[in-house]
Order: sequence, then structure tokens, then C-alpha cells
Amino acid sequence: MTRERRTTSDGRRTGEWGEIRKRGTAAAPGIAIGRAYVVDRRRLKTPKHHISDRDVEAEVERFRRALELSDEQLEQIKQKIHERDASEHYNIIAAHQLILHDEHLVDETIRYIREKKINAEWALKKTVEHIKGVFDAIEDDYFRERRSDVDFVGERVMRNLMGHSNAPVQPPPDAIVVAHDLSPADAIQLTRAAVAGLITDGGGKTSHTAIIARAHQIPCVVALDDVTSAVGNDDLIIVDGTRGMVILNPTPQTVAHYRSRARREAAIGEQLLENRALPAVTLDGQRVELLANVDFADEVPGALQFGATGVGLFRTEFLFMTEREPPSEDLHYQIAARVLDVLDGKPATFRTFDLGADKIAHILPETYAEANPHLGLRSIRLSLVESVYPLFKAQLRGLLRASAHGDLRIMFPMISGVDELMAALRALDEARGELLAEGAAFNPDVPVGVMIETPAAVLVADLIAPHVNFFSIGTNDLIQYTLAVDRVNERVAHLYEPLHPSILRAVRSVVQVALRHDVPCAVCGEMAGDPLIAPLLVGMGLRELSMNAVSIPTVKNVIRRIHAEDMARLVDAVLDLATTEEIRTAVRGALGRAVPGTDSEAP
Repeated sequence: MTRERRTTSDGRRTGEWGEIRKRGTAAAPGIAIGRAYVVDRRRLKTPKHHISDRDVEAEVERFRRALELSDEQLEQIKQKIHERDASEHYNIIAAHQLILHDEHLVDETIRYIREKKINAEWALKKTVEHIKGVFDAIEDDYFRERRSDVDFVGERVMRNLMGHSNAPVQPPPDAIVVAHDLSPADAIQLTRAAVAGLITDGGGKTSHTAIIARAHQIPCVVALDDVTSAVGNDDLIIVDGTRGMVILNPTPQTVAHYRSRARREAAIGEQLLENRALPAVTLDGQRVELLANVDFADEVPGALQFGATGVGLFRTEFLFMTEREPPSEDLHYQIAARVLDVLDGKPATFRTFDLGADKIAHILPETYAEANPHLGLRSIRLSLVESVYPLFKAQLRGLLRASAHGDLRIMFPMISGVDELMAALRALDEARGELLAEGAAFNPDVPVGVMIETPAAVLVADLIAPHVNFFSIGTNDLIQYTLAVDRVNERVAHLYEPLHPSILRAVRSVVQVALRHDVPCAVCGEMAGDPLIAPLLVGMGLRELSMNAVSIPTVKNVIRRIHAEDMARLVDAVLDLATTEEIRTAVRGALGRAVPGTDSEAP
């Protein structure tokens, strides 16, 4: 890298020797300072040639051997993970094995070899590109990012076809790993290598790199576009995973500033964790339950360590993504019972699977091709389709049986009106009746609720309320649908604003309906875990917030410093403001020092 005096886009000099600042997506909080270790996983140059008829079956066999070798490698990684009892990562590798055996990858590649008379590498490349194109059409950010899984599996098979190494990445301790993207296998290996931070060109908040980094508290910034082209091995790097900033070749003054910030944040984190056993109670005596959003049973003990008073959202759809076959009733029961046993009397809300048919076609009885699956047959609509209904019933039966183990609650996602709700409740009644007839042990009065996450549900919340035991406002989808903003479209992502006046008015409207009907109401989206927004939710009357577990100590600290009555007056004031920026300024001004992280960004 050429070291020369540089300036930022606004003309500010950043240092005598080429300090460069790049902003990406904050994926895992914290500050790391270390030397770069560049991972070269650049795309292999794919050999392309036609083959003769007599070589076709030999080429097919060569492809099958590469698949077998890839499967053996993944199995070895999976077993090492199993020995360390890290099942959330185990499931990621298991999902890669599913892709490896999927007929769309295997059969399509073999078809290309036989029909097009082309070599296995070329056929594999064409197949992977086709599958990735299908994922690109999906408008859900989590599932769109799963196209990288197909890439990682395809690259592993390609390397085995070409005789290239799939050896694990082995950086030195405390390195900052720099990569275009990282496979889950690479990311898991890096957690064992005690790296200081991770930065990538690609990825998003729901990429496997981000998920694993958060789980292991490794500062991480993703979506930096071209950081790999700007970094050389051993370059000094600062990773600010809280603000999504990466600083290359920082000046001594910048390093000193960030070291000071890192010490302050570490001290604050330790102090906040000391309060894990204290309740989240406002200065005027209003108690707020802070629960955790989790994807896997193994995350629950960690959530309790952060002070969670229960699980406010267990996303059951991930179970469908990590099994070769649709999960059985017994598997639903076993996982839910395990969660409840760990919680030891604390509540757990299980959301029935929130999936779109095109996203999991490999395990569903039918494939539904849709131009816009995010607005199509997904979630509760999918659950009620005749061919999928048995999977829905199996899940309901398993959850009901698990209710004998503790305080289990069932929640239906994406309810848009009373008709859908009544159909879901009929399915639950059927499952309940069957279990009663069989003499199974379960709680016949399991609380049942709905997620309010569409504008339609907001407008008819008063009609839904008499039929349920609780509401949970899913702010992530509510924001997306209300503002008509695709969160993964970089051209409009800046419009995705939780403090938009329409969102705050929608949330308060639902809370007011819940209070009138005496229906408990929670928030389980990202808004709940934002220390700037959580006080507003308390001011609206919400007394249950569910969030990423690592956010609980910070949100608790803020709640214990505010008066709920003051926040109620603040809500009344900001709802008269016209713009997001006006609202944000007013909230920051009112909260003052109660909200951490408002200090200046850098010297």
C-alpha cells in the first residue's frame, strides 16, 4: 500500500501516513486493534472444456468423488464442533451438508455433464450460478444472504475437483482477519484461533460470519465492499464493530483514542453485567421484563447470563433449515422441553415457523414459485396450506406436549386479520383435542398470542384482541411493510427508520388497544434492544421487551435511570414532530447521559 497523506471525502486530513477510514455494516460490537491477516479465498479460475461421449460417466464419477470428499471434510469439522458442544455452529455445517446432497446441486450438475458434454468444473459452476440466481430473487434479507452458503459449498467441491487445498484458516492470535467473505467453517475455526476482529467485503448482519462473531463477542464489520484490495498482511487496523467503522493504518493519536475507548467500554460492560441479577425497574417503580430473542436451544444459558428473564421469541424456523427431513413432533417437543428445563420456570414464547415456500423447497411437499415471496405464501399463510398443514400440526402437538415442562407460550406470526387467526386457532384446537384423547400430559390453557407486524394487523388490532392472550409487536417487518422499504436494497436502506413518525404512531396505537382490552403487549424487534428507543417504548406503556441477549445489560441500565412518567410525556411530545431527525434529536436531548455511546466518534 502506498503510504501518503490522505484526506476524507469531506477534505479532513486523516494522518501523515495514509490513515484510511471505511464504513460498513456493524455486525458485532466492540473495538479491536491488531495486525491484518488477509484470507485469500479468491474465486478459482474454472477450467471449461467439452468432453467426448466415452468420458461422460468418468466425469460424473469424478464429480461424485469430489462430493464424497467434501462431505468427509465437513463431517470432520462437524465432529470437532460437537466435541466442543457448540451445536449452533454444528447446525450451520450440517446445513452445508444438506446443500451438498441436495438434488438441485447434484442432479443438475450431472445433467449438465451428460447433456452438454462438459467437464465437471464447468457444470458445477453453471449449477451454482443458477441456484444463486434463485436466492437473489428472494426479498428476505436472511434468506437472500443464504446464497453465500451455496457459494461456500460450491467452492469446496470445486477445490476438491481441482486438487486445491481446503485447509482451515490459521491466523496468529489477536490478528484482524480480512476476507472477501468467510465460510461458516472458516469463521468457526477463527473463533478457536483467538482472533481479535473480523472484517469482510461482503456479508450482512444476518450472515454466518456476523452470527458467529456476535456469539463469540468478536468485533466485526461487514459489507465494506473492497477492503481486501486496500489491506496488506501485517497492516495495522482498528475495527469498531459498534459503529461499523474500520480504520486502516491509523495514526498514533487515533490508536490512543480507540484504546481509551476500548478500556472504557470494557469497564462499562463489566459494570453492566454486575447488575444482571437486578430487575429492570424505572426510578418511579415501573418494572420492565427484558427477555431474549433466540434461534437455538444452546443460546438460552448465555441469554440468562446476560440477565434475560425469559425467552420472548424463539424462532422455530431455524429447526427446519438444519434437518434433512421436516422436524417431527418429537423433535419439536424435545427442543422446547429442553429450553423450558433450562429456564426453570421463566417463560418462553415459541413462534410457529415463519418460512416462505420458495426458501425451503427441499423439505416441503410442494414448491411454490413466486415473483415476490416476501408478499406471498409465507409464514402463517404457508402453515395453513393443505400440503404443509401436517407439518404445522406436528409442531403444535410438540409444543403443547412440551408445555408440561414449564411456562410455554405459542405465538402465530404474520397474522393480518381475524380470518387467518381463527384458522390457526382451529388447528391448535385440533392438536389439543387429539392430545386429550391420547391422554398426553400438557397444559390445556397454554397462552396463545400473535405477532403484530403488518399495517393490516395494526388497523384491526382491536378485532384480534378478544381472541388472544397477548400481542408481540414485530417491529422489523412492521417497519419494512409500513415504509415500503427493502432493508437489503442499498438505494433505499437509509429510509428504514424505526423513529419514523408513522412507526411510533403505529406502535402506540397497538399498545393502546392492548391496554383497553387488557391484553399483555411486548415488542420483539430490534427497536426493543436500542437504548435510545427502548425508553420511548416504556413511555408508551410497554412492560415487556425482547431483544438480542447481549443488548439486555445496556437497556436495563437505561431503564433503571429513567422515570416512566417522564418518558410518557416525551412520547406525547415527539409524536407531534414531523421528521425522524427531529424525533431523534428530541429523544437524545431528553435522555442525556442515561444513554451510552453518544460520545464523539474519533479525534
